[in-house]
Amino acid sequence: MAFVQRRKGHDVVGSFGLLQPLADGFKLILKEPISPSSANFSLFRMAPMATFMLSLVAWAVVPFDYGMVLSDLNIGLLYLFAMKLSPYQRADC
Repeated sequence: MAFVQRRKGHDVVGSFGLLQPLADGFKLILKEPISPSSANFSLFRMAPMATFMLSLVAWAVVPFDYGMVLSDLNIGLLYLFAMKLSPYQRADC
């Protein structure tokens, strides 16, 4: 995609781009926090965390190995489908 847009790609930082997540995290830490003046500050900061936690809840019924599951629900597959229908799960698709 970088070639099509005539810019440097993500593989510029480090060997094969292995240091790119570290560079992105460092850049994120250095950014100035911005929040609207009329917004509830605590709610404004908690909303992304709540969305992230909702996306992690979907993994609670996925068996990773035999006997290795966070929550043993009898309706696990139905639960997983219901979580995927949630509007907050569109980033996982």
